[in-house]
Amino acid sequence: MKKEILKIALLFLSITSSSTFAQETLDAFLKDQPIIDMHFHITKGYGDNEIYRHLNVDIDSAKLYWAIEDYKKNNVVLALGGGPLKYAKMYAGAERLFWSGLIFPCTKTVEQDKPCEKEFYSESELREIYQRGNFKSLGESMFNYYGIPPADKRLEPYWKIAMEYDIPIGIHADSGPPVERVNKEERPNYNPTYANPELLKPILKKYPKLKLYLMHYGGEYSDQSLNLMKEYPQIYCEISAVSMFLPKEVWEPNVKKLFSEGLGDRLMFASDYFGTVRKNIEIIYNLDWLSEEQKRDVFYNNAARFLELSDSEIREHRKKLN
Repeated sequence: MKKEILKIALLFLSITSSSTFAQETLDAFLKDQPIIDMHFHITKGYGDNEIYRHLNVDIDSAKLYWAIEDYKKNNVVLALGGGPLKYAKMYAGAERLFWSGLIFPCTKTVEQDKPCEKEFYSESELREIYQRGNFKSLGESMFNYYGIPPADKRLEPYWKIAMEYDIPIGIHADSGPPVERVNKEERPNYNPTYANPELLKPILKKYPKLKLYLMHYGGEYSDQSLNLMKEYPQIYCEISAVSMFLPKEVWEPNVKKLFSEGLGDRLMFASDYFGTVRKNIEIIYNLDWLSEEQKRDVFYNNAARFLELSDSEIREHRKKLN
């Protein structure tokens, strides 16, 4: 019995030691490495969240404060996020850390989207919102969850304003959860097929300079995403959620294909789910077939190019880590 206990103890020490060594190696890599998170959900705070509820009597401020500190701890110097108008404004005005904007459309029956003051905005309303405020992004697109294709006329103003103001748009481009797993009361018309990137072609034909990035590359619509990226050099992608929830043997070959097709310089870092920044950093870092330079590109350089950051903005980001 004692020998078995000793074996278990030694195994535990070995795993712990290996894990500690891996974390130390990652920490060394990250020492001077800025990171841009291309996918962050802006929502209200939740009073039952034990992670941040103790930080402020105002639960929305508590969540924002925790997010800022978590980003700073993980070297994230810029985060693109979308949410309902009220909270998009809150994050846009909080720090230069956030490039915020609207999710589109929001849905009044969805708890996470509250307060959804208006599900669809007109062209004039969007122009006023993006002219008057300091919004710099648009998305995540939620039309597949709402149950409409991207060519729906109610979405036309979003495409038009985005191209007019050169706004980066995050597009949900994976099939997402099975229909039976989606809350029917919140999303009665959910249709995962509307997330197929092929459906964006008529939009891009009309608005060829749209700056899109395809979220959740690596899943079901990877080939369609790849084909669209080949056709439009301004389209980039990220692998959040898919790389966390699907088996690695499903999504990793698609990421390798992205690089073998010469499009690896358009892969960007993203976290998607609140509080998962470190986990997503580890996923990219542990792709051992990527060179150190390629990993650094995914974490920062590719997004900096996509967002057309100025030299001064890049210097400022790097200065934050010193």
